[in-house]
Amino acid sequence: MIKQFFLMACLVMMTASFLLLWESKPESFLRPDSGKIEKSPSADSYMRNVKTFIFSSGGKKKYSLKATEISLFSGLSEVKLSQPILVFHGTGQQKNQLTVEANQGIFSKNAQKFQFKGDVNANWKNLRGESVLKAARLSYSIKDDNASADGGIQFTTPDTEITGESISANFESKIFKIVNRVKAIHDAI
Repeated sequence: MIKQFFLMACLVMMTASFLLLWESKPESFLRPDSGKIEKSPSADSYMRNVKTFIFSSGGKKKYSLKATEISLFSGLSEVKLSQPILVFHGTGQQKNQLTVEANQGIFSKNAQKFQFKGDVNANWKNLRGESVLKAARLSYSIKDDNASADGGIQFTTPDTEITGESISANFESKIFKIVNRVKAIHDAI
């Protein structure tokens, strides 16, 4: 009698377990998602050792760009640059030339903006001499004609050395701002 009761109890428990598993949704047996995995964008095309020029409407050379590798992401409307060198050529009577070098760069077509990262060096040559801006990051908006750099900056001219946290420059209004922990040394000679 005890054997029959034990056998019957085991049969009922096995049937209940089978029905419980049979009626359960398949998702209940999967592990919970630890997070959604985002697909990293892949380049639509890329080129190595690139040199390109941008001309003004008058036909004069306005910018030139060199990079060891350029990756085009059409879905993001941006171009990623490896070791970019961007040269702004002077216009008119002034023969100023600005060269920006960095480890990485991004050009956003929609925002009309260059962004440079990693050991950014901007060299500006004119008749008075050479000025150098060193920063961790620098961005330049073509549309607004302004630039900003942050991550600690060092700006050196032939007679002045200025350090600070960040700099912003509006080239149209010729207003330059250096902020946070500004230190300047000026050689009056």
